Amino acid sequence: MWSSLRSKHMIFCVLMISCLAFISGCGSDSKTKEQAPLVKTMVVGKESASNENSLSGTIKNRYETALSFQIGGRVIQKNFNVGDRVSAGQILAVLNQGDTSSQLQNAQGALAAAQSQYELAATNVERYRVLYAQEAVSQLQLDQMENSYKVAAAQLAQAQANVQTSENQQNYTQLVAPADGIITASTIEVGQVVGAGQTVGMIAVGDEPEAVISLPEQMMASVQVGTEANVTYWALPNVITKGIIREISPVPDATARTYTVKVALSNRPTQLQLGMTANVAFNQSNGQAIEVPLTALVGTRDPKQNGKGQVYVVTKEHTVKLISVTLGPMGANSVQVTSGLQSGDRIVTAGTDKLEEGAKVRV
Repeated sequence: MWSSLRSKHMIFCVLMISCLAFISGCGSDSKTKEQAPLVKTMVVGKESASNENSLSGTIKNRYETALSFQIGGRVIQKNFNVGDRVSAGQILAVLNQGDTSSQLQNAQGALAAAQSQYELAATNVERYRVLYAQEAVSQLQLDQMENSYKVAAAQLAQAQANVQTSENQQNYTQLVAPADGIITASTIEVGQVVGAGQTVGMIAVGDEPEAVISLPEQMMASVQVGTEANVTYWALPNVITKGIIREISPVPDATARTYTVKVALSNRPTQLQLGMTANVAFNQSNGQAIEVPLTALVGTRDPKQNGKGQVYVVTKEHTVKLISVTLGPMGANSVQVTSGLQSGDRIVTAGTDKLEEGAKVRV
């Protein structure tokens, strides 16, 4: 009897375990199906691609000159501020002339003494020449007087040069405008001590404003010297100016890794002022091309990294396949694909971080 009951109990346990395994397996399949991620997709196709890149910059003058004193000293007078229009030769600032005035007075005193010695030597040499002709003095005495005259002449020339140098030094205490222009920067105040050659301001010479922008490294391939642009201004909302790239710096900024680009303005508005904020837009047509959102790129969001990228393509079996593509010009939110995709391919545009090669997806 006990044996029969034990057998029935074992059969019951085996059946229960089998049922639980079956139910667990069904639940696992159901769970697997439920775990197939929902992704956003799009079907790609070739269409007319217009790639607009827009960057902010500043209006600056094409030609700017640094202002600096030729000697060091303490500033006792300042006659300029940012935005001032100045004329060539206008005195912009003055340094303390104490030391230079003393040097000039000493040089002038030495010149007067040298002039007196020269005149005396000139008189003596003429007298000795007459006496030598009358055989009243020897050749040696005449030679000595001739030599004294030459020494006096050399000392006079040196004294004159010293006076000129001292006058120049005194003139160097004045900072004058090198040309007509507009002051664009000022870095000194009265009482400040400055060094020789230290930049104390900037002056925009001439009247040729241009837009200066910082171009990101990944956009370098899409522009070049001569590329046209539309320039707008924050302060002039209804004004659009035609521009053209005049210059691109050959090396990037060491910190920002951007290239300085200067855009010449062909029909600048009369209200335009230096220092205004400008928006430079490059609108380039690239013919027929496949364009995909930047969010479709897998792994990196830098579409100019070696010109390559990866996207997930959805197959007919609703699985994803990771493929490599070649990237072209980049826009604000999209990038062109030059190879690797065909018209009609369905790609994943959102949710790529949840996927791996061969994964099932729901669209």
